[in-house]
Amino acid sequence: MSKQIMPIDCVLGVTYNCNSRCMMCDIWKIKNSPELSLEQYKKLPKTLRDINISGGEPFLRKDIVEVVKTVVETCPQARIVISSNGFLPQMIEEKMKEILKIKPDIGVAISVDGYGEMHEKVRRIPGAWDKVMDTIKRLQGLGMKNIRIAFTIFEMNVGDFAKVYDVAKKMGVQFTHAFAQSSEFYFGGIQYENHPDRKVLQKQYTHIISEELKSWNIKRWLRAYFAYGLYNFATKKEQVLSNDPGTRFFYLDPDGMVYPSVVHNFPMGDIEEYNSFDELWSSEYAKKARNLVKTKGQPAWMVCTARTAIKKHPMKVGIWILRNKFFGVKLS
Repeated sequence: MSKQIMPIDCVLGVTYNCNSRCMMCDIWKIKNSPELSLEQYKKLPKTLRDINISGGEPFLRKDIVEVVKTVVETCPQARIVISSNGFLPQMIEEKMKEILKIKPDIGVAISVDGYGEMHEKVRRIPGAWDKVMDTIKRLQGLGMKNIRIAFTIFEMNVGDFAKVYDVAKKMGVQFTHAFAQSSEFYFGGIQYENHPDRKVLQKQYTHIISEELKSWNIKRWLRAYFAYGLYNFATKKEQVLSNDPGTRFFYLDPDGMVYPSVVHNFPMGDIEEYNSFDELWSSEYAKKARNLVKTKGQPAWMVCTARTAIKKHPMKVGIWILRNKFFGVKLS
């Protein structure tokens, strides 16, 4: 029997404590969030190449520096990005000074879900825009190059999508985005019907994809393809490529449970109950979850799962890039 393929990509939810009040997420309603011990992070597989440290708000975890240190030591070849709402500028700056000594190339993604007042409406935090701009400037002041703005699309803010992209470009930081989705266990279990205006969405995506393809940077071309895939998912609820939730990717929640992704509610096993991650990943419990993803799993298109899918289909992705770069972006 062939050995189970080990994952290369994951999201680590290190806490559900959160100081935001986002309209499309109820994580902030979770009180007394559990937090996995540092010892459990030592079980992470060394095969990991991309790790997103997320929450809640990761910087609310008091030992976030030690968490990063443990993850770096356990998965030395992995690229790591911390996702943050950016509402604690001074604390984030101080913690990042320590973290950068551990991993100088670590990234930070700051959530920005609207331009100016719109971001404050979405996040329901006074002064939200000024706080995230302050945080980004502080991180740039530390000499960080791996900074990105992360935008989550839903009905209310879709008209600001391209505006925030242009802000990121002007500030010299990267841009990434997601489509607000429902989850039975993540986002605080919120059930969210997301139907932004299609014509507005098409216009915004055409601008962003065209701008990314104007460059001669392969990474930006791949971001353009990811954007195309997310537009397709948002409008048709279809995946342009097959994903690998539960095979090449997993989500580890703050209480130790492993899931195929943040939207696939098929538990694969509690990491605290296994001696190693390999044991969990090869268990009958995990095999059952993978089968449920194939037979009952909902479509999904997120950076974390799409990344491995794009790597698996270089020819298809390359042809799309060439066609749209030289003949123009046409979204239906």
